[in-house]
Amino acid sequence: MDLLHIFALAAVQGVTEFLPVGAEAHLALLARVLPAPLDPGVVLLLNLGTVLAAAAYFRREMMQALVGGYHLSVGRNSENARLAVRLFVGWVPAVAAGIALLLLGRQIGGEMTLLWLGWTMVGFGLLVFVADRLGMRLRRIEHMSGATALVIGIAQAIALVPGAGRIGVTMIALRLFGFERTDAARFALLIGVVPVLALTGWNSWLLSRAGEWHGSYDGLIAAAVSFVASYVAIAFLMQWLRRGSLAPFALYRVILGACILYVVYT
Repeated sequence: MDLLHIFALAAVQGVTEFLPVGAEAHLALLARVLPAPLDPGVVLLLNLGTVLAAAAYFRREMMQALVGGYHLSVGRNSENARLAVRLFVGWVPAVAAGIALLLLGRQIGGEMTLLWLGWTMVGFGLLVFVADRLGMRLRRIEHMSGATALVIGIAQAIALVPGAGRIGVTMIALRLFGFERTDAARFALLIGVVPVLALTGWNSWLLSRAGEWHGSYDGLIAAAVSFVASYVAIAFLMQWLRRGSLAPFALYRVILGACILYVVYT
């Protein structure tokens, strides 16, 4: 892959990964446009760059969760401990679903036809709009119960469906539970850090075992660009949701999905 294609791939991955617009779908479309096949090692480092951007942006919350884990280990009840419990409970379904798919020999994500891509973009775009309108905008992360965190984790597992979009699906669930937009986005991003890191580690091990891992400057450039693009996208999303709604993102998904379906059916 030449440098221009790497920059395009990294920018698309970084921007769409943390906006509720379906990152997998955009990468699948880009893969059909690029003249060369996507290097699996470069894609792996793209994912690493995005998850590190989320960890960097929410470093305060990540530190609180780590402190909370320590509090739990010594039997101390605190808000940080409760945050750690919420995140852990939310991680369990997504990690369990990922392990189940891997044991069954299924690829997480997987190949998407344009037809499937179009319908998932439209369907989940409409769900994002409806959930955002129905959300009561009253609850914050501090109000989240363990049962709610478990349901959010199940939503994370559903997001393994190709084209669904992890952030979008998780925010749908959080908005339906009445969480404020900024808190919904914050928790959706936080809860995705560990599963993505785990998946990245697993895929890197598979590539190494298969002899397909080739360290190069291409991968480092891709990781750096995706890190910067992701960080900017997260900052934009959090700033936007302080005053705006999820409607523009939902409309974008529906329009893009409708265009894809038009091409497929005509």
